[in-house]
Amino acid sequence: MKNFFLLLSSLAGLALGARAADDLPRSWIDPDTGHRIVQLSTEPGSACLYFTQYGYTANGTKLLMTTPHGIDLVTLATGEIEHVYEGRIDRVIQVGRKTGSIFYTSEGAVYALDPATRQSRLLAKLPPHSSIATVNSDETMVAGSISESDRRPDLAPRLPAGGYKPGQTQLGHDNYPDKVAMMARRLAARIPVTVITVSLQTGEVKELFHSTDWINHFQFSPTDPTLLIFAHEGAWWDVDRLWLMRAGATPSEPQLVQKRTLAMETAGHEFWSNDGQWVYYDHKMPNGEVFWVGGYNVVSGARVQYHVQRDQWSVHYNNSPDGTLFSGDGGAETNAAHAKDGKWIYLFRPELITRTELAPDTPPPPSQDKMIQAGKFHFERLVNLAKHDYSLEPNSSFTPDGKWVVFRSNLRGPIQVYAVEVAKASPVAAP
Repeated sequence: MKNFFLLLSSLAGLALGARAADDLPRSWIDPDTGHRIVQLSTEPGSACLYFTQYGYTANGTKLLMTTPHGIDLVTLATGEIEHVYEGRIDRVIQVGRKTGSIFYTSEGAVYALDPATRQSRLLAKLPPHSSIATVNSDETMVAGSISESDRRPDLAPRLPAGGYKPGQTQLGHDNYPDKVAMMARRLAARIPVTVITVSLQTGEVKELFHSTDWINHFQFSPTDPTLLIFAHEGAWWDVDRLWLMRAGATPSEPQLVQKRTLAMETAGHEFWSNDGQWVYYDHKMPNGEVFWVGGYNVVSGARVQYHVQRDQWSVHYNNSPDGTLFSGDGGAETNAAHAKDGKWIYLFRPELITRTELAPDTPPPPSQDKMIQAGKFHFERLVNLAKHDYSLEPNSSFTPDGKWVVFRSNLRGPIQVYAVEVAKASPVAAP
């Protein structure tokens, strides 16, 4: 990464939007945290993928960024940006973990883009009214659903009376005034949904199950090609959201991962650990009051709950590639935790709470070995996001080497992609 900073220093003459680069450097040290921040993108409106979508090619050395005109890749070691796709598409699904191909949907079909040759291959036609959201680990199938909700304009978000005022959230951002009401309307509509997989080898469409719930957020395991998590959508306090199932040749019945037992309990924004062993999720008991990151081990059935303080609650969390750290993208006072000082990119070091009267490394007594293991997060602030408008979710995630946290932000006005170094910046020696 050292070469990256040298390159960025040479870009001092570039114009960034309407202001000069010497006013907005591509690389700087956050004075409030001591961590180095790099602006990876140069085109306003650029974004990294959603926090659950894998976005790295070339053995993890290049990051995918969407732009208003297509798809770019930035080489993390040099900062070089290359344009690999021109034109509008329906959705970038993710980068394949096996081949590094970029999977996307366009005009009712799934394609794979080779970032080296910049050529796309048609893989499979999709059923009408289908939405595909995830590629499995061996790149043999995708998963999603068929729903005719697109024929119901009454379920779409509604503009406030008199339209939006200057500076107010516009539709197209992640949070808007009508969002909770929209989710209630969509859930109550009970539109039939069919959960499907599509073979990328034969094009075969397999129906896994049918429902009138609102089902979304499909994520294949990063290591197990048939293991799938998905969400029952709606206001989180109204639904048992997180489910797990096998989606192979003989699909299993869906399994509920976290059942609500407390009024206004919520669990959501679920994500896989890099090794495919754990599913983690934002867990509030009750909503807006007590905050946790919950975890379920899909192999052993073990569970863990890491307590999070109100100001450190984050819209999204993520796990480092080696599983030892977590990131969080913070939240504003208008978000679920109503944090007074929560607008930061965070680094979390998890610690399990053990019985202090026992010797170190003593296993729990038999009466507790099947219980949920409690823990807590020790936090470190990485980036001050005081100027970020949280109508846009930062979507933080670790780079594959675990040394950087990538996020998108409007902290300088236009949406751009940034990375912050996990290690604190070393003091610059005097010349």
